[in-house]
Amino acid sequence: MPVRPGIVKLCGMRTPEDALAAAAAGADLIGLVFAPSRRQVSLSLACAIVQELETLPARPAVVGLFVNAPAAEVLRLAETVPLDLIQLCGDEPAAYLDSLDRPVLRTLRLRPGITSREARALATTYFERPRPPRALVVDAHVPGHFGGTGTLADWELAAELATEFPVVLAGGLHPGNVAQAIARVRPAGVDVSSGIETQGRKDPARIRAFVAAARAAFGALDEEARDLSPEPQPTLAWKEEL
Repeated sequence: MPVRPGIVKLCGMRTPEDALAAAAAGADLIGLVFAPSRRQVSLSLACAIVQELETLPARPAVVGLFVNAPAAEVLRLAETVPLDLIQLCGDEPAAYLDSLDRPVLRTLRLRPGITSREARALATTYFERPRPPRALVVDAHVPGHFGGTGTLADWELAAELATEFPVVLAGGLHPGNVAQAIARVRPAGVDVSSGIETQGRKDPARIRAFVAAARAAFGALDEEARDLSPEPQPTLAWKEEL
């Protein structure tokens, strides 16, 4: 699937009810964590979640998150569940992408002190591959963790990357700051996990609030783009002229 502007990804789903709440709120993507984590799901639970989503007339695409797993294992799980996309969250080298058979999101955990030049060079190594990622998920770097910490990413650096690459902003987002993040970074999408939880569990009210705030902020960017464009924007009026 192409990554279009305005993507909303809700990550760390652990029950069919979580996934249905995300779908009802209008999420584009939901994330299932297969790496060791308090949000890790088993193969049987992942299959149950996807089976429940299949009952809907339209459903979010399902992303499987992996950390340094053998490619053969990733491919097996992706086929069995099945997964629509694969997200690489560990230290997998750029060449790892070539062995995968479906769209990939590549997480970049930007360490403190990394320069803009270094970050762009790192991103470029992935997009130069024969099978480049659909987007970079830009997250905070927290030693010993591979995401889901609730720590803010470097918005300034993420905004620089977003001018050259499709960026999905993650790291410390929640209903109260996602609109500001979108306005500052202007990403292709946003990704949240802990920010839609209450006492460690997915909260349907926070899910709805996050998606609504993100949609409104992306809508404001679209409106701004139309206002700045020197060319008239197409409308549905042409259909009436046929």
